[in-house]
Amino acid sequence: MLQYFKIGNFLSFKEVQVLSLVPDSIKEKGLEENLHIPYLYDHQERLLKSIAIYGKNSHGKSNFIKGFQFFQKFILTSFSTGQIQDKIDVQPFLLNNTMAEKPSYFEISFFVKDTKYRYTCTLTAKEIIEEELHYAQLKVRENYLFKRKGQEIIISKSWNKEADNHITQIISFARPHILLLSVLLSQEKIPRIQSIFNWLNSNLIIPDDYLKELTNARSIYSDPLYKKLILKFIKNADLGFKTIFDKVEDFSKPHLRLEKGLLNMWFDKEIRDFELYTNHEVYNNEGVIINSIDFELQKNESAGSIKYFILISLISYAIKNSSLIWIDELDARFHSSLLEMLIKSFHNPAINPINSQMIFTTHNTILLDKKLRRDHMVVV
Repeated sequence: MLQYFKIGNFLSFKEVQVLSLVPDSIKEKGLEENLHIPYLYDHQERLLKSIAIYGKNSHGKSNFIKGFQFFQKFILTSFSTGQIQDKIDVQPFLLNNTMAEKPSYFEISFFVKDTKYRYTCTLTAKEIIEEELHYAQLKVRENYLFKRKGQEIIISKSWNKEADNHITQIISFARPHILLLSVLLSQEKIPRIQSIFNWLNSNLIIPDDYLKELTNARSIYSDPLYKKLILKFIKNADLGFKTIFDKVEDFSKPHLRLEKGLLNMWFDKEIRDFELYTNHEVYNNEGVIINSIDFELQKNESAGSIKYFILISLISYAIKNSSLIWIDELDARFHSSLLEMLIKSFHNPAINPINSQMIFTTHNTILLDKKLRRDHMVVV
């Protein structure tokens, strides 16, 4: 779970800014379920399930999300891309002539099971200036795992010993433009590293151009692990249909006795390119249901319904994997009641019981009317 994220000298942000999911000391009656408890770390701790970022156009809402997107991607790919290019693709704040050559700053604090991690890095387009990884546990004060200034790197002796001295053998790969954390994430059998990688890699970022995520949404929907939750979101929404299904089932039903691998080989194209359908009821003039009809999702449903399907598929993935999801312009193409229902469902402990969090940008003011805690809302 995310505790906070900081960025400075990046895109719209000159000074260091922080987005914190630590709740304020307020009591919002009826909204207690809007908080998560990281039980394995500290049952007294509380974190917000969501944050709504408000602000005028061109005031930095999307750029803050881009800041996290750059940060996540650079950590996960710095080592691999650094083998073929020596420039870091970071864009500092350009509306002040003194900032272009100054380093950009990133810091994150997050919980994984019973451990809290804090990672910071300061960098320019040419090099990593500083980099540090710390951890803390309930009855253990914060300790460093590594500290780096330029090419001077200090590794925790106990951590290196746990890793059979493997860490000291690979730190030379952390060249001036390559993060040490990225090098560590590429290795196996280093204590704590797999947990950090799993958390960072599971975070989802959904841009305003949501249609690019339709393929991912289809893939998620086709997995039985997520389908039941997706259909629950659909049932809660008044979209005129109650189910979404795919026609692949029609191809495979006559052959269900065949071995699954053979089925996948025979119907590879259908499974790869399946179309999603919605089912609607057909009425007569007296308002009596007499039939039902299938509509192809992309051809017959509204842009809002298509976006809703994409988002609930990705949100369902985040909930089932206890992930953090960032959504730009969540309310675009949504009726206010649909937005309200989606947020309420995400906060519902029966739907989202542990760890999943959502950060989204919005212009819709309906959420200001006691739909969220006051500390759920941030203005840029």
